[in-house]
Amino acid sequence: MPVADTEVLFGINPKDPKHQHTLRVLKETNNLTVPDTAIFEFQVVLRARERSPSQVKMALLALNEALARHNVREVKTITTGLLALQCELEEAYGLSYFDSLIAASALTVDHEVVSDDEDFDRIPGIKRIPLSRMK
Repeated sequence: MPVADTEVLFGINPKDPKHQHTLRVLKETNNLTVPDTAIFEFQVVLRARERSPSQVKMALLALNEALARHNVREVKTITTGLLALQCELEEAYGLSYFDSLIAASALTVDHEVVSDDEDFDRIPGIKRIPLSRMK
């Protein structure tokens, strides 16, 4: 059950440059999951882009519908242990806050992440499945 990085969530939008890659991943990847950490980053990025609360709500509901349509399930990973692991990963590998959160989620779920972000390659135990270059 690989976890989806946040770029997969943004790629659901038809205007996103990775939309076609995202559609292919949604159709071809068995048991793709979306960790709560990616959904949290999705919301924070929308807020940083100055979207109103109602716009963020609409985006989250549309995301939920798209994930359900493609049988992608959301997984809850946030625990005190995960947050401690996030701190360790951020410090040890120089990851951003959210990349280290998603990496911790990937290590918690099944050690795989769908992402074009090569920063995940630095973390022992995580296999990165490229989004844009998937067959």
